[in-house]
Amino acid sequence: MKEERLDELLQTLLYEGYALFPYTPGAAKNATPTPFGIVYPPAYAADVPSAHDRLRLSGIARCACAAAVSTEVRLLVAAADGPATSAVERRLRLGPLPVGTAAAVHADRPFDLGPVRGRMRLRVAPAGDGLARISVCVHNETSFAPGGDRAAALRASLLSTHPLLRLAGATFVSPLERDGPAGAAVMACESINTFPVLATDEDDVLLGAAVALPDHPDLAPESRGDLFDGTEIEEALLLHVLALSDLERDEIARQDPAVRAMIERASAATPADLVALHGRMLLHDPPTEGSP
Repeated sequence: MKEERLDELLQTLLYEGYALFPYTPGAAKNATPTPFGIVYPPAYAADVPSAHDRLRLSGIARCACAAAVSTEVRLLVAAADGPATSAVERRLRLGPLPVGTAAAVHADRPFDLGPVRGRMRLRVAPAGDGLARISVCVHNETSFAPGGDRAAALRASLLSTHPLLRLAGATFVSPLERDGPAGAAVMACESINTFPVLATDEDDVLLGAAVALPDHPDLAPESRGDLFDGTEIEEALLLHVLALSDLERDEIARQDPAVRAMIERASAATPADLVALHGRMLLHDPPTEGSP
């Protein structure tokens, strides 16, 4: 996957659950945002068993003496004002660190994103047999009054948190690997509150996705862009958007710019665009002996 396609995939993942059909602020299911990949404040997570106050992405790299790793975390933070769904995109970076070292190395960074504060750590440790275990951890350290509700907690949370580990001069082992020393090292990794997946064809980027994905994920070329409510079939959801009343469209137009832009993009869809979303068939020759 090229870098621009990776950016498109990340944007889609980042805004998954940002707003749900019918997208109006008055709809019950939009009263509280429903993003994935949430890192809650510690006081709230302590009272809610299903909530996490941290996220960790961990993976195995095949070492090389001159290799290095860096990390980037993309996330949303609730806007200070505006509708419940309104949020702003932020990015955190750390590294690079050497990968082929004989001893563990790490780098730490505190961060302050206005309503949310925390810290992140990038760590590299030998894993034997020419392998290294690499992890990035993100902790929410925002103060929060015990007993507060989820809506208040979300405004003190890291939303749709998606970490990336990028290698230079080395490659990652697939998180699905189970054979040999590399498979054993992968199974010893523990990712928390995220799903590790190889994100590039070169296997030099490990993505922590907020939803489960296969290695080397990609977006369908027929897609009309982010609709936020990706648990729906895109064709059906686009038809639902086109069926919104004028009153609903006016209500949406007065809210978050990202949602308004999505409605405008959906409204511009042509009949040919809709037909393209109906389905696609790919024909391949059967594999021959010795082919991958």
